Amino acid sequence: MNNKSYPIGTVISDQETPTFETVRIKLKAGKDVKPGTLVKMNVSREGEKTLLIGRIRSGYEKNPNASVAGVTVSDNLRLPLPSMPEEHSTDISRVVEADLIEEIIGKEIRSPQNLPNSLAEVFIADSSEVVRVLGIEEKQDKGLYLGETVGGVKTDIILNKQAIQRHFFICGTTGSGKSYAMGVVAEELIKHKLPVVFIDTQDEYSQFVIKNGGQVVEPGKDFSIRISSLTESELLDLLPSAMQKSDLQRDIVSKVFGDLQTNLQNDDIAKFRLKDMIDKVPETAEKYVAKKAELPRVIDTVTRRLQGSINGYKIFGDGVADWRKLMYPCLSINCKNLTSKQLQSIATAVLRELQNLRLKGHIPPYVAVVDEAHLFVPQGEGSPCKQIIREGVRIGRHHGICMVLMTQSPVDIDKSVIRQCNTRLVFALEPDQLDAIKGVKADATDEMLRALPKMPQGTCLISGTYESIKHTIPVKIRTRTTEDSEGGKTPDIFKKMQDKWIAEINELKEKDK
Repeated sequence: MNNKSYPIGTVISDQETPTFETVRIKLKAGKDVKPGTLVKMNVSREGEKTLLIGRIRSGYEKNPNASVAGVTVSDNLRLPLPSMPEEHSTDISRVVEADLIEEIIGKEIRSPQNLPNSLAEVFIADSSEVVRVLGIEEKQDKGLYLGETVGGVKTDIILNKQAIQRHFFICGTTGSGKSYAMGVVAEELIKHKLPVVFIDTQDEYSQFVIKNGGQVVEPGKDFSIRISSLTESELLDLLPSAMQKSDLQRDIVSKVFGDLQTNLQNDDIAKFRLKDMIDKVPETAEKYVAKKAELPRVIDTVTRRLQGSINGYKIFGDGVADWRKLMYPCLSINCKNLTSKQLQSIATAVLRELQNLRLKGHIPPYVAVVDEAHLFVPQGEGSPCKQIIREGVRIGRHHGICMVLMTQSPVDIDKSVIRQCNTRLVFALEPDQLDAIKGVKADATDEMLRALPKMPQGTCLISGTYESIKHTIPVKIRTRTTEDSEGGKTPDIFKKMQDKWIAEINELKEKDK
């Protein structure tokens, strides 16, 4: 039977339903629906014919034969339980509950304003109705094709491509499929000719980027950033503690950096490097040191400590000659081998430089992907990168600065930043992580959230706003078109032991005999 032509159930009436928000449906024998499936029912009121759309929330089965008392009698008296199938029984029934989410009247869609009719037949919503109700695109080449619905009629989930301008948030436990899904999102962005820059903390995207014609760079080897990309406070955070405790040394560095930044903003210079700062230290120190006899010592101390601390990060240098060529079509900045402080510095400087260049119109619109975002925008504490990411999600949509934040630990990420990301892909999460997303769940039901820990790999809840997807829906992420592009796979440690380490260890033991 075709679900689009035959009813799956009937609207029932009890003391609680139907209401403007909720309807209960007695399923036909042999029919079934999954949580999140969209269903429809016709309503007729005062000559106005409308179509109510509901989203399945939960369900239960009523079977008196399987009650506690019935099963106890069967067990103790060793009597077989009645096994009459549902279609031949007058006692067995299955009921599902649905949230009413939209009402369709011809070409108009509005929030439900009519009560469902009791005894109305209920059908699975067809693909065209799902597309209209969710506010998504019909054709894959017009939007961001991410996957298909899990229940009901299989419908492609194709988000409006402008949704990326209001930023994405992707979360899920390790192995749930969030990194794979990010690759799918990136394929769609690249398809629409939008540059994608990965701050790749675990070398997850190198193969993907190479296979899509992009470049992979590694800070300290073939990639450096300009010190002029930092703000004054970000620079001061990089100084050694001895300099930070000295008001004189901090003031000199602040003045040097501030003067060069002023020249940069006035377009007197195109950029500046550490060498330019060192060159300005003597003349600046002269204005701050009262005793001339101490001037050489102060200059030497500031120069030595400034140069030593900044060079110690091994990531500052001449910077990128032309971001336009490097970032298109995609770029992975492989940060796997960086220390925590280097990682913070590189992410801060890259995002700051890209933002400044974009605000001046020197580079095209872009998407910055930040993996392990909880490290950069932690909840309840500061980090060098927090300010620039907050700025990016706040002002980005007006300037073509798009961000995708990813994390396996949403409980540890700043909630105000999550709220600024209007499209959210939520994969399987541990129960203790669920509270972190309840404040940004859109219209996801509690039942949907409780099901998250059991969500199969590669399946997520996609929620958003009217600009992306109007209602939360379970989605199976599509297969990547880029073959062999997965990074960050868990190594086979048992094979590694067998192939290399056992023989090597045994050989060492033999030598000791």
